[in-house]
Amino acid sequence: MNEFVARIQPLKVVLGIVIALGFVAIGVWMTGILDQPVTPPSAYGTDLTIYPLPASSSRYPDWLVISMGWVCTSLFGGMAVLGAIRLTNPADHLRINRMGITVPSYTDKPIAWSDIADISTWSHRGQKSLVIKLRDPSHFPRKPLHRILDSLNRGLTGGDIGLSMASTNRTLKQALDAIETFRPKA
Repeated sequence: MNEFVARIQPLKVVLGIVIALGFVAIGVWMTGILDQPVTPPSAYGTDLTIYPLPASSSRYPDWLVISMGWVCTSLFGGMAVLGAIRLTNPADHLRINRMGITVPSYTDKPIAWSDIADISTWSHRGQKSLVIKLRDPSHFPRKPLHRILDSLNRGLTGGDIGLSMASTNRTLKQALDAIETFRPKA
């Protein structure tokens, strides 16, 4: 094996986008954007019946349902956009060879084995991720938003780069085996 390459599988990403758009639709329904406005009866009618506003059928206050709808719409809408961006990015998600590890979502240049302090796994609710801890993350310039997300990732997983292999054609075990194969022995 010359190198290990984990590529993004477009079908899995499209499935994730469809699921996210389903949640966007639920959020739009919760906000009531598409509801028809309540039209009171004509003021010039002879009918003296009082028409009350329709009562809410929810056990939660309307303000809570509407705000959760907006949160759902914005969160899953953002995920759908990120999924669409992921479809247009290069297909390589992770590349491992004798030179080091290349993670296109983190940096364009390969990360040499000498720059890597530790490689481990992190698990949360059954979802396992590959975690790479760098010796000096400042060697890899990042945009301000990415630096903020990196610090959150560092606090959560203890590493600088966190990679899920869920939407790729390879498994985490295969990636760990490739790391053992290509990593220089001390």
